[in-house]
Amino acid sequence: MNDFLLEIEKYLDNDMSLEEKETFEAEVNSNPALAEELKLQQDMRLVYEDEQWIEGDKQILKNKEAKSLKSFFKSKEAAFLKTSIEEVVIENRSRNKSFYFIGVAASITILIIISLFVFKGNGNDKLYTQYIQIDDIPSLITRGEDNNGLIKKAQLLFENKKYNEAIEVFTQYQNETQSINSLSYIYTGIAYLELDEFDKAMYQFELLSRSNTLHAKKANWYMAMVYLKQNNKQQLQMILQSIISNKSSFKYKEAQELFEQIN
Repeated sequence: MNDFLLEIEKYLDNDMSLEEKETFEAEVNSNPALAEELKLQQDMRLVYEDEQWIEGDKQILKNKEAKSLKSFFKSKEAAFLKTSIEEVVIENRSRNKSFYFIGVAASITILIIISLFVFKGNGNDKLYTQYIQIDDIPSLITRGEDNNGLIKKAQLLFENKKYNEAIEVFTQYQNETQSINSLSYIYTGIAYLELDEFDKAMYQFELLSRSNTLHAKKANWYMAMVYLKQNNKQQLQMILQSIISNKSSFKYKEAQELFEQIN
């Protein structure tokens, strides 16, 4: 078995000469145990080699869920888990084949559970897209008035989904302007939210809530959007309950609908 594993590793790592590869493949075709072990090691690599199976398809990386999954697999928690799993598999391999397969099955099961955990935000992403309604936000640019040049630039960048650049201009506007248009807090907060920078988004909506303007009452709804995209169900439930406790609240009906959908 140990010789098998060494040969398999060389084969999968493409460390064999052409002659060695042909000899190995001939052995695989005539040795069911070796063929079975090769298939198993290939399957295991599909689980562990996140760089290959995620980065191998560049289209997948455009998907937010794939980015989240890749981020998890690069984390310290994932590295520790994979190391622990490998130790269990190695230990079981030294005993007998049945225990080895149990270890492998457990490994794959755990990683599938992790994947489902990471992917569970998919439903909330759809709800977020449904309820954020970016196109419904009032324009910062008022016709017939002398608008701040930074505001025009920032809104154009935002509308073109250049969120990082928009944030830079909005930040400059907020730092340099004495009488700030409170809608800028909404735009900046959503820009941060689209980039999954939740704390910074929340800070903008907190500024909105303290702005003493007519738009201040919208802050709770946008905070709810942060919790929604963040998959923070407990906080989302609490703030939605706060919204629906008053029929005059901004997005009262939408808050009712969303509350029902998450429960």
